Amino acid sequence: MRSSLADLLRPEAAVPLGYIALLLLAAIAYGIEGVARHLTLPYPSALALGISLLAILVLVPSVRIGRRLELRPWAPIIPPVVAILTALALYLTFPMPWIAISLIAVGYASLLWVISRRLGEVRLITPAALLLAGAFSLAILIQGIPILDAASRASTAVTPARALFHGFGVFAAALLAAFYPRRWAIPGILILALLGFLSGFKSDSLSILSSGVITGLLLERVRMKEVALAGIVALLILTVGSTHIASMAYGGWKLSPALYIPYRFGFTYSVFGQIVDLSFPLGLLHGGALLSTTQEVVSTAVLAYKEPHIITSTLIGPGMLDFGLPGALATAALIGLYLGTMDRRGTRLQACLYAIALTHTLVLLEVGLQLSSVLLYLSLLYLSLRAGGVPDA
Repeated sequence: MRSSLADLLRPEAAVPLGYIALLLLAAIAYGIEGVARHLTLPYPSALALGISLLAILVLVPSVRIGRRLELRPWAPIIPPVVAILTALALYLTFPMPWIAISLIAVGYASLLWVISRRLGEVRLITPAALLLAGAFSLAILIQGIPILDAASRASTAVTPARALFHGFGVFAAALLAAFYPRRWAIPGILILALLGFLSGFKSDSLSILSSGVITGLLLERVRMKEVALAGIVALLILTVGSTHIASMAYGGWKLSPALYIPYRFGFTYSVFGQIVDLSFPLGLLHGGALLSTTQEVVSTAVLAYKEPHIITSTLIGPGMLDFGLPGALATAALIGLYLGTMDRRGTRLQACLYAIALTHTLVLLEVGLQLSSVLLYLSLLYLSLRAGGVPDA
């Protein structure tokens, strides 16, 4: 059973199945009266559906090409690229002096390099990842608990502390699942997931759970009852937790928790439909969406909100908004190439890194590709390339 699940976690299976599930749940949402009346946008056109399916068809062969790529000689250039993109993300998001931006960007790239030199020392890097995740979580929670306060949640959304908690949290969860006994791994992953939930963003909590479970399935270190436990926790987050967040953010929220998942996917896919109507065939913003670190550009450029708001638009939504059909298909192709390159499970550490990359991609199926995701992808790729020559601890 676990072997069959591991096969489904290949990128050419997992990502298309996840995308098709999103499309089906979106269609179901419009067929449920209690959900449809909350969806203010019309159901997307046949053109939007066709582009979504075409993106899947492009992604699958791209994965197979990615498996044949040999990128290890290119590994040394990744940290400088990460430093440049980190500086760009900070510049676009925060009013900070250039000296501070430069120090943070170089510091992060240097930390990545240091971790790559210690990949064989799992008993060192796992506690370090846990410590860093805990420290960045504390930096968030000491200013207020976002899950209990809408203002605190809004101020946390695009902070470096949240991004770094997410990165080190999923890394620590995967390492716990791969290298530690269940009596340590399960409580550790659940505590990390709880910290993610308290930060106010369900994607952080779900990513931590998924990274641990996917790593365990790939390495056959997880029992089906543990997969079921993680599934129940994830379902509670996606229903009860999401409804609480929506009620806190919007006040008079009346939708049943049981209907939140189809509503969410219906809304996201309807946003993609609006993007297609505006940007087909060659795009509208020409870089503004993919470079947005806050995901608020869709709310103003597509939905005409007076106040910017974080809006999800499916994996290919930002590329479609920027560059039309070529942008959407290029996004699918690049994601496929990337996952094909990452899907190398020669060592347990490489399985961990692939599990994190796949988890993040599954989250992006709804959220949409953005600059911060490119940074995470490159960081994981660099560590995976370095891990190829490191024996398991």
